[in-house]
Amino acid sequence: MADFKAGTGTGYIWGRNEFLRSWQDVKTESYTLSKDLWPTDAAGQKIAQPGTLLAKATSGAQTGKVGPFDLAALDGRQTYANVVGLLLTYLPWQLLERDVEISAVYAAAARQDWCRTYTGAAGAAVYTPMTNAMVDALVDVKGLDLIFK
Repeated sequence: MADFKAGTGTGYIWGRNEFLRSWQDVKTESYTLSKDLWPTDAAGQKIAQPGTLLAKATSGAQTGKVGPFDLAALDGRQTYANVVGLLLTYLPWQLLERDVEISAVYAAAARQDWCRTYTGAAGAAVYTPMTNAMVDALVDVKGLDLIFK
């Protein structure tokens, strides 16, 4: 069941995560989100939550498509220079079946504690909050104008 307690940011797994502080001056770009790059969770689901940090694959079969930023990836998604933004589109099941066109936010004010990355192997992947080190690294990424509060 969803947890609607203000400030917890933990109860959105079956509902849409609202990570933006405001819709003012939000800028987006569209990308193809690869179903093959999105990890499954412990329940075998592929739930793409808004606020997930996305990066472009630059090698392998999924080149040109995006997936979750992953420091353990070997296809380019582990490199901060390939980060394209934060996922805006909520996908509760579609990635189980196909690649999906999505919107990524590249300019906005966001809540850091509600922005996520994936960690863990397929079948055990879990969301983890963005760390201060990640936020600091994103400052130097060309084309991003994300402010975290």
